[in-house]
Amino acid sequence: MKFAFEILTCGVDYPRFRELFHSERFNLEVAAEANLVERSLQEYVTEAGGTERRRVRVVPRVNLPPLIQSLLDEDTGATILRYDEVIVFDPATRSATFAIQSAAGETVSVTGVARYVEAPEGVHLQIEGEANVKFAVVGAILERYLVREVKARYDLVERVLQRLADEGRDPKRTTGGGGSGLPT
Repeated sequence: MKFAFEILTCGVDYPRFRELFHSERFNLEVAAEANLVERSLQEYVTEAGGTERRRVRVVPRVNLPPLIQSLLDEDTGATILRYDEVIVFDPATRSATFAIQSAAGETVSVTGVARYVEAPEGVHLQIEGEANVKFAVVGAILERYLVREVKARYDLVERVLQRLADEGRDPKRTTGGGGSGLPT
């Protein structure tokens, strides 16, 4: 199932957006607001050519639909729900590919592309992707669930980023113009 959506962080320029988006504080606040068990940077590597690869561990605290929950036993349920977001960012194009890696292997996959677009009002994060679940009968149900979860998490990401961007902003300065709005 394909998906596409966009979030906007107002009053920041691209460098400030990246600083906020990749901060430990952002990880901690998203984890708390999303009621995650864990969201932490596991790996950061700058590769040849300047691309950046990040692996972020995510352990959600979710209530799965009863039909899906019945397929998981208590011992493996937490392991199956834990996943790593692997993001490869290309600074030249201001875009990143992402893929979810989990114990489910290729049975459950979420992949896509994120583009960071700076505009006078702030930074737009445009996300396009696809969720695929290879389970007979319940696959389509789980795909719709995954897409709803991804969208809900990015709605939350948008709120956290905006709150972080607004902290310390001089209220007398305009937030337009692509600047950070922070005192210099």
